[in-house]
Amino acid sequence: MKNNIPNLFTLFNLIIGFFCVINVINGESTLSILLLFYICLALDFLDGFFARKLNVISEFGKQLDSFADLISFGVLPSIVLFFHISEINDTNLKYMSFFILIFSVIRLAKFNLSEDNNDFFEGLPTPANALFFMSISSYNGVYSSLITQNILIGLILLFSFLMVSKIKFFNLKFKSINFRSNLEKYITLLISFLILYMYGHSLLFLIIFIYVIYSFSKAIISKLFLK
Repeated sequence: MKNNIPNLFTLFNLIIGFFCVINVINGESTLSILLLFYICLALDFLDGFFARKLNVISEFGKQLDSFADLISFGVLPSIVLFFHISEINDTNLKYMSFFILIFSVIRLAKFNLSEDNNDFFEGLPTPANALFFMSISSYNGVYSSLITQNILIGLILLFSFLMVSKIKFFNLKFKSINFRSNLEKYITLLISFLILYMYGHSLLFLIIFIYVIYSFSKAIISKLFLK
């Protein structure tokens, strides 16, 4: 029974992710879809957390997790972007949303073949990518007019590349609570909580964007000066 506890969280992630997809197709409220998506993110964290805590990490669980992530963090944001771009301007550019699905599949396949590393991810993780596009697609604040169709297409292409790139994105998993060894993680969490406190969930995409810019800058500096 203990071995299947993480897999239960994974299967719930799969079910709720698929339910989100149905809700998007049926035109349900954006808020209800986002709330369910946040539950998917929490379940994705919990399956890994319990697998490590219970020491039941398995190849089967890793494969199952990727299949669930494909629905919740690959299919779902692609469909959301498809309808969102259609609302902005119903052109064939809406099919650019398929890039998110395609590169999410490639990213998950690469992840399954890679060795586990607790310090970083090679390539932007699919949950972070999905959170970015789920958030930016639902944003209707004072700067929403700046998020044009062309900007979205550019972001889709950029983030698709980032998912399959060799850029190292630091892992937010804590192995200890030591401040010095987890400095960048604590700073990231502090900035995230400040943005959430001041602006709510509508600017979650900004947190991911900062995460991307920081990781990208760190990779460039490391390549140029720390060879």
